[in-house]
Amino acid sequence: MNDSSPVDNPLVDEVRKLIAGVGEQAQQAFGRFRAENPEVYRHLSAAGSELLAAYRAAVAGHERRWSAPEPADAEHIHLDEEPPGAPAAEPREPNAEPPAEPGVRDV
Repeated sequence: MNDSSPVDNPLVDEVRKLIAGVGEQAQQAFGRFRAENPEVYRHLSAAGSELLAAYRAAVAGHERRWSAPEPADAEHIHLDEEPPGAPAAEPREPNAEPPAEPGVRDV
């Protein structure tokens, strides 16, 4: 294994040069696009900001729960049972067909 630090590693230096070159080319191309299409650029910029805000809003609650010092209380949901206060379903025979939907005729 190489004992040198990553800062002294020539491979790291080459990767930095590559990334810098690619970044410069991307900035040049993007700058041209921005100059030639200012309305499209503004529209895409606004859309990107809206997407970022929506993502942050969707993830904020999860991040708080994940980073909470104590685990959040979980509610066990019984999928085979009706929720409290729901009208009771009529019992059916195990192999009986489900009741027809209202307003649907059998042809």
